[in-house]
Parts: sequence; C-alpha cells; structure tokens
Amino acid sequence: MTERRWHPVGSSGNFKKWTEQGQEVEGIWEGTTPGKFGDLGIIKQADGTKVTFPLHTVLADRLKRVREGAEIHIEYLGKEESKGGRTFKNFSVEVGSPDDIIPEAAEAAAGEEVPF
Repeated sequence: MTERRWHPVGSSGNFKKWTEQGQEVEGIWEGTTPGKFGDLGIIKQADGTKVTFPLHTVLADRLKRVREGAEIHIEYLGKEESKGGRTFKNFSVEVGSPDDIIPEAAEAAAGEEVPF
C-alpha cells in the first residue's frame, strides 16, 4: 500500500504558533480570516507561501493599523507582565513604508457611524 500525503483544504497548511521568543515572520500583510478559536492573521512570504497565525490581543491591536498589501515584519518578543499583573504575549510589528501605517484617528473614525 502506498503512503498517502494529505493536503489541507481551505487553508495554507502553514500555521505558526507563537511559542519561542524571537520567532519572526515577514512578507505581505493579507489581513485576517476567521479561525476556529478567533481571527487569524495571514502573511504571504517572498516564496509565495502563506502563513497563518493566531492574533493575540497585542498583535491584533497593532495589526489594525497596518494597511493590507503592506510589507511587514513581526517578531514575537515573549511573555511579559502588565502593570496589573497579567501575563501577555508581546510583539514587535514593523512595516516597509510609513505610508502603510493607518493613523490612529482614521482607525477610530472607520469604526464610528457617520450621522446624516
């Protein structure tokens, strides 16, 4: 019997868990997609493969300010403790151009209803 290799349907098959300080991913930011346990981020790497990863709170907040299509570099900085004593995963998020950063005022306005 020949061993069969299974291929995932509906995802890239390349999932990154943030477990080790210093883990990095870079490429083109393609936005988010719903996942089984919350939204996932998607980055298309230079070789064309797509990487999906969980959006922990800090990472999700930073990525809200990045335009889709931006060159992006994410580094997992490890677990840290907040002033309130809670542990969280911290990340560094960098983009290739300042034009790819959505200003905070524009981000807030996008979520508000505009009265007529």
